[in-house]
Amino acid sequence: MMNVSSAEAFVIELLRDRGPLSTMQIEKLARKEHKRCPDQTVIFLMKMKKKGLIRGEASLEKKGWVWSTP
Repeated sequence: MMNVSSAEAFVIELLRDRGPLSTMQIEKLARKEHKRCPDQTVIFLMKMKKKGLIRGEASLEKKGWVWSTP
C-alpha cells in the first residue's frame, strides 16, 4: 500500500499521461503496477478532489466517476 503523498503523485501522473480516467480504469492501472491507494479508490479520489488536486464528475456514459487533472 502506498502512502498518501506517493498515491496522490501516482494518480496525478496517470491522469496527466493518459487523460481523463474512470475510477475502474485507475484501479486496474494501479493493480497492474501492484499499487494500492491508502483508502478505497473512490474515497481516496474524492479526498484528492476536495484538496483541488484533481477534478471529478459523474458520467452516465462511463457509469461512474471520471477523473482528470485541473
